[in-house]
Amino acid sequence: MLGLNENKEQNELIITHMILPKQKGTSDSCTTMNEEEIFDFQDQHNLITIGWIHTHPTQTAFLSSVDLHTHCPYQLLMPEAIAIVCAPRYNETGFFVLTPNYGLKFIANCRKSGFHPHPTEPPLFMVAEHVKIDSTASLEVLDLRIGKS
Repeated sequence: MLGLNENKEQNELIITHMILPKQKGTSDSCTTMNEEEIFDFQDQHNLITIGWIHTHPTQTAFLSSVDLHTHCPYQLLMPEAIAIVCAPRYNETGFFVLTPNYGLKFIANCRKSGFHPHPTEPPLFMVAEHVKIDSTASLEVLDLRIGKS
């Protein structure tokens, strides 16, 4: 989960926090647990969710069919929402959104679950062009997986 504060003076959203929730995972999936801990932290720090981050340890940075479905509700609630994919084997980090004129509606109407094929044309996702990286900005990381079972 990515939390942010809003800079109303400059009309921008700034990612200030990365929250790693308790989770259960397999080699190709992850399920969040105890989500109320995330909401409590966000409420206490006046944060909203701007997106999510995950890895593709053995693949490149892209959005899989499961990723597309995971991201869809984020972007339906907030058009600026982003999906970040870190692909360490290829030293890639991708910042993605569903295409607003096609992908968002297509995925919102898709009723399949799990990994399944989608058409590649027209594109369902694209690079999030509104994202600007500031390597000098601070980021607070809250790892809710640590110290609790």
